[in-house]
Amino acid sequence: MTRLTLARKALRDSRLTLYGGGLLSFALALLYVLLFPSIRDSFSQAELPEYMEKFAGAAGAYTSPAGYMATEFFSAVPVILIIFAIVTGTAATAGEESAGTMEILLAQPITRRSIVLQKAAGIGIALAVALLAGLPGMLLGQLFVDFDLSPVRMLAALAFILPLLWLFAAMAMFAGTVLPSRGMAVAVTTGAVVVAYVLHTLGLLVESWGAARKLTPFYWADASRPLVGDYQPGWLALLAGLTAAFIIAAVFAFERRDIYSGNSGASWLGIARRFKKHRVHAPRGVAL
Repeated sequence: MTRLTLARKALRDSRLTLYGGGLLSFALALLYVLLFPSIRDSFSQAELPEYMEKFAGAAGAYTSPAGYMATEFFSAVPVILIIFAIVTGTAATAGEESAGTMEILLAQPITRRSIVLQKAAGIGIALAVALLAGLPGMLLGQLFVDFDLSPVRMLAALAFILPLLWLFAAMAMFAGTVLPSRGMAVAVTTGAVVVAYVLHTLGLLVESWGAARKLTPFYWADASRPLVGDYQPGWLALLAGLTAAFIIAAVFAFERRDIYSGNSGASWLGIARRFKKHRVHAPRGVAL
């Protein structure tokens, strides 16, 4: 198998994220920018609810380009793309196994470590392209309406969101290596996202929950700060470190578990025996 073949395969397998997520990011960015003048005029004299100001974060007033994008685009699009990240992340490990193709892949001259790392690279590229597709949408919108926001700051805000997507994709890959089925991996990772997002939102709206909000990755992927020129590279490093930790954990788990063809290993009873030797098990009655 040639070098980085699996990374290219993972990128092809992530085409729904690459094209669907990218188109969605581009379209929503363009739409939000085009709607900004009417939103600004409608709310310029109105007293906005306090929660809308809190969602704008450090970006300031909702009627400013930075505050508006922080509240709208950078609140909605990351959550949507996280769904894509979970789907592609679980497909890379548990998805291959449930489809019965993992044992074919393991028969090739490639290490298990390389399988996980190359798939992670392909998925990471797909998520990056999907998210960054929002930038040309913003720039195109600026050609038609008055939207005074620096492209550099828009790009920086997107860069702060990207490690958040990578983190949940890595978490999904790890869940796919340790849980009995892809469905369970999706459920557990989605549950983690929901809990983190709820804590993050409560921390914004309820003062007593402010400390809990700082424990969630959504807090560290705060796009409102770079939108006004307040860059926090340390936060990016923290998210990148957590992502690397989940990838390393996925490699460690994948190297020490059995592979089952189809759904034959999809039970909690089978978890303990999966991490003994590097064997490939077929369903009863099927010869490999």
